[in-house]
Amino acid sequence: MTGKSTRIFQTAFIVNDLEESCAKWARTMGIGPFTLLENIDLPNIIYRGEPGELKLSAALAASGDLQVELIQPHHDHPSVYRDYFPTGQEGYHHIGVLTDDLASSIADFAAKGIGIVCSGGDPEGTEIAYMDTWDDANCLTELIRPAESYMEMSRMLQVEAENWDGQQVTLPGSLR
Repeated sequence: MTGKSTRIFQTAFIVNDLEESCAKWARTMGIGPFTLLENIDLPNIIYRGEPGELKLSAALAASGDLQVELIQPHHDHPSVYRDYFPTGQEGYHHIGVLTDDLASSIADFAAKGIGIVCSGGDPEGTEIAYMDTWDDANCLTELIRPAESYMEMSRMLQVEAENWDGQQVTLPGSLR
């Protein structure tokens, strides 16, 4: 990522009520439909150097090439979500950046003195690392090394958005 402009792929917000937030985004911003991914328990989480857990539901929609992610955490313990937005608070959380080489991208940030808050992966092969850019960018940066299934889902979100009639705000989704 050094020496070239970063392409932001995703923008993400912590919300208290996923369906209400989807409806607001659709009504106010004209973005939809949102695909709901409910009751996710992310495996292999390392949080601040120790094993951790993330339980959440998320909603994803496309706005052109940009993916909008709304995240509703289902836990109160310290985490990459709750450190920044305690239970009951909402706000802008992270930008997402795609990478083909997660280790190299992490090293680029480390060379700038920026460390990892949380990392992990899923059985489909997508790997992530949340980098601590909060003080510099007022949000975290999620590095995403996507599996093909992740990119297929992203393409599906774009097709759904292009064909959206503005009526049905949410669609059931699946990580698999």
